[in-house]
Amino acid sequence: MHRKLHALLLASAVFFLASCSKDENTTIISKGPYDNGYFIVNEGNYSVKAGDLSFRSYNADTLTQDNYIDINPSSPLATTTTTLEYGTIYNGKLYLVTNYGGPLVAADEYSLKESARNTSLPANGHAFIGIDNTSGLLSTDDGIYPVTLSSLALGSRISGVSGSVSDLLKSGNYVFALTANDGIVALRTSDYSVAKNLGTAIAGFAQGKDGYVYAAQKNALLKIDPSTLKVDTISTSFNVRYNEFVFTSSSIVASTQENAIYILSDDQKVYRYVSGNNSSLGTAFISLPADHYFYGKGINYDPAKNTLVLTANTSVWGSDPDNTLYTYSAADASLKNTLNYTGFLYPAMVVFH
Repeated sequence: MHRKLHALLLASAVFFLASCSKDENTTIISKGPYDNGYFIVNEGNYSVKAGDLSFRSYNADTLTQDNYIDINPSSPLATTTTTLEYGTIYNGKLYLVTNYGGPLVAADEYSLKESARNTSLPANGHAFIGIDNTSGLLSTDDGIYPVTLSSLALGSRISGVSGSVSDLLKSGNYVFALTANDGIVALRTSDYSVAKNLGTAIAGFAQGKDGYVYAAQKNALLKIDPSTLKVDTISTSFNVRYNEFVFTSSSIVASTQENAIYILSDDQKVYRYVSGNNSSLGTAFISLPADHYFYGKGINYDPAKNTLVLTANTSVWGSDPDNTLYTYSAADASLKNTLNYTGFLYPAMVVFH
């Protein structure tokens, strides 16, 4: 009896220790103060306040403001005459682009500590993408420039692409560029030579779970095969939203959990395209309240939560101090959260880890 009891106690102790060890191994350790949440890139209020980053923690229903200048007090992202417009995360770095004379900046994605800066851009910067471990591309209002990631130094402008270029996307052997002069241009990643012009478009890009690259014309969704560069056109009954006056990142995103693309129409509606089902574009997936309007990119997909984060303002021009972040399920359009906040911030886009 004592031997059986001893064996039972020993087995219980081993199970307890194993359970503790398992719990310890699954403990989540924060990677930095900006780990558990997302950034909002704010343009700033012209002549009044420079653009900076808001941060929303998943654990809080509030936003913290001016996070970049708090960490880098001598290195502002913008001035009161430049516009912070674009951000993306690549290989652990947050890359930020300020339009109208601003810098290209790199910072740690979890601490925001700045690691590189280029204040001498040859043209107004628009969007940035990473290409490999050492290089990236910057689109501007005067073509595309290669970027050395370590220093953010720019090479010579890529030949074959001229004029204003907005969004960029790399897929396989090609980089897709949305240009004002030539529509969608596919560049070879090997040498940045032009592989093919794919036709006109006003918005792009998002890569779906189905592997296709999506862009849009005013009344059509474009489905691009990134291997063959074949383009299929899917007509829409609505007008695709885009900014015809200044650069803002295009209002199109893709789900990472299902074959779905989300695109904005005009100032208040989200449409959802399910791959292979053209009728899915027949009705709006989400509609904003009557007195709220998209600002900036307007729509952003959070892969950690499978949600759509919509940036809205009570003015169609974004010029009111009343802002709202709407969070909807990307699966069924149910409203998950509404966060109202004030300030003349002009949110350009949201950046997720």
